[in-house]
Amino acid sequence: MRRLTNRSFVSMILTAFLLTIVFGSIGAYAKDEVVLEFWHYWDGNNAKAVEEFAATYSKLNPNVKVKPIFVPTGELLPKMEATAAAGKPPAIAIADIAWMGRLLRSDFLLPMDAYIEKEGFDLRDFYPSLLEYSTHEGQTLALPITTNNLALFYNKDLFKAAGLDPDRPPATWDELVEYGKKLTKADGSVFGFEMYSQVDETGEGLTWNLQPYFWQAGADFLTDNYSRPGFNNEQGEKALQFVVDLFQKDKVAGLARKDSFGMGRAAMVVNGPWMIGIWEDSVSFEFGTAPIPYPEWGKPATNMGGEQIFIFKTDAAREAAAVDFLMWLTSTENMIKWDKETGALPVKASVANSPEYRGFVEDTEPRLLVFVDQQRYAHARPPVPEYADCSLAFAKEMEKAYYGRLSVKEALVNAEKALIDILEKSR
Repeated sequence: MRRLTNRSFVSMILTAFLLTIVFGSIGAYAKDEVVLEFWHYWDGNNAKAVEEFAATYSKLNPNVKVKPIFVPTGELLPKMEATAAAGKPPAIAIADIAWMGRLLRSDFLLPMDAYIEKEGFDLRDFYPSLLEYSTHEGQTLALPITTNNLALFYNKDLFKAAGLDPDRPPATWDELVEYGKKLTKADGSVFGFEMYSQVDETGEGLTWNLQPYFWQAGADFLTDNYSRPGFNNEQGEKALQFVVDLFQKDKVAGLARKDSFGMGRAAMVVNGPWMIGIWEDSVSFEFGTAPIPYPEWGKPATNMGGEQIFIFKTDAAREAAAVDFLMWLTSTENMIKWDKETGALPVKASVANSPEYRGFVEDTEPRLLVFVDQQRYAHARPPVPEYADCSLAFAKEMEKAYYGRLSVKEALVNAEKALIDILEKSR
């Protein structure tokens, strides 16, 4: 047996002392109450849930008080940045994933890797695409807390009227076109498919709905660590040609026909899980959900939204308590409760595969299971500060292809040039 030298013993004591300083513990700050302000913009069930979880954690840890504070959506990001710059940020906050490209590069957020390693917290249980919004330059600066994605909705009544099986939605691109032709009426009163086709003030509506088809075909939006466009290639041409053909060749989708599905004027549409409740209360027809159809030679893919939760750099006591709260909140047990109470989709595979959670969804809203199961195929929009500008520039060129003003190749070339210019000017 190797004997412990005096130098080794001293080294061990010093290491233990330094770890105590770096990591802290609930016991280390137990003498004084630690208040963790938790800024969020949630309302409804989310607001109720965050209050309940904060109260439960505070009860389990009497010397820590988690204090949720509502900040309106439009005020949250600028207020976080201003208080952080002044050295007076909240301990914890959430943000839409669209904001994370900016926040990850701000130097305001606390790297959590040392805490995560010390506690053996398993990041691998989170869906990898969600962690693209959590990390920057090898550091974990946030954790996923909510997510959603896009799936196919279809009108079962229109399916029956067209002689289609209402329990067998299209699974491939070819089937989407085939079904679309059978569902489209010659007088233009009903189209088989509704596709977002107009550029709004941000362009993101068109871009967000189009991106899954590029991913399914093997193309990307930005590639090489988000440094350059990845869609002006053979795969991108196939994806855009498929969508353009829905409008121009196959004529199963109408241009500028937003919200047609809800009015019974389109038989199919791609949208998010929040529409289940909205349409359940507002339409007179029966509808179902299914994965977004993808090419037989491609791969399933969808887009996603959601939010991340993170900690601001403050002081050792608040930082350690905040990390402990985040790891507790995002445990599988608590995420099952959170998703059941809020209706959010699971951010962890263990939750999505949990018999308790799946049983709950099957009993309450089985149409949600499609979204739950699709999350593993969800892709992340590039978490870079330039994304909003890229999305708008891309959408403008894609719209021209939809309307036949540009060929598919011309639209891709123009979009590529526009995005390269945006990315180069910002770096």
